[in-house]
Amino acid sequence: MASNSSLTPIRLKDPSPYLVHDRDEILLVLTRLAKKPELVCLYANQQSDVFILSALLQVSQNNLIFDLGRNAELNQRLLSAKTICCVAHINSIHYQFDLIVSEATSINEQAAIVCLFPTQMLSLQRRDFYRLSIPLSTPLSCLIPLQQGGDVEISMSDISLGGVGLLGFVPDISLDIGSILHNCRIELPQVGLITADIEICTSNELTMKNGIRTIRSGCRFINLSGPGQTLVQRYINHVERKRLALE
Repeated sequence: MASNSSLTPIRLKDPSPYLVHDRDEILLVLTRLAKKPELVCLYANQQSDVFILSALLQVSQNNLIFDLGRNAELNQRLLSAKTICCVAHINSIHYQFDLIVSEATSINEQAAIVCLFPTQMLSLQRRDFYRLSIPLSTPLSCLIPLQQGGDVEISMSDISLGGVGLLGFVPDISLDIGSILHNCRIELPQVGLITADIEICTSNELTMKNGIRTIRSGCRFINLSGPGQTLVQRYINHVERKRLALE
């Protein structure tokens, strides 16, 4: 069983780019949490030292039911809390949402707690630079300006807050390790355009699913702006939510 150290609430100065308000999307995540069920951590009144490890047992349109632990004192502190912060992980996504306690109950003679359905949910990649593989159905390209004018387009294999993976060779551009490509542009579907300098950090031979051998160049963003980071995170969240809906 995982410890709560990996299920710790995250506090952001501006969480708005990572908040999900759509009730159907929230219900989808909660249903998946309850299906296994996944381990969650419940914190009383935002206090990091008052928590229990729990599982989401039931989900309805109005309520959630979590099991309680064996520590009667901790259970009572949760039941009397004004709010409970629930933290959970699915794959590489950190989910976090506040709950209002409704009442105590029991499921199969096991103590449980009923909470009202959350109004919003924080959805954030657990690792700072989680790398998202680009969906084959909606490929991404990076436009690299040429010194003589115009742009060259190169396919992308993945993207993260830290950088991108480029696929293939470009005759007019050096992809040697250490090379810096200036003012590269990436159009993120349904999110927006980011512009950044990127540095080639790694170069590896790669065999595609169709058997074609190519080169993947691992690149890092150089001082990607705050708004640019927000757009990348929104794109990653958008793709992950679509994948979740298909499971």
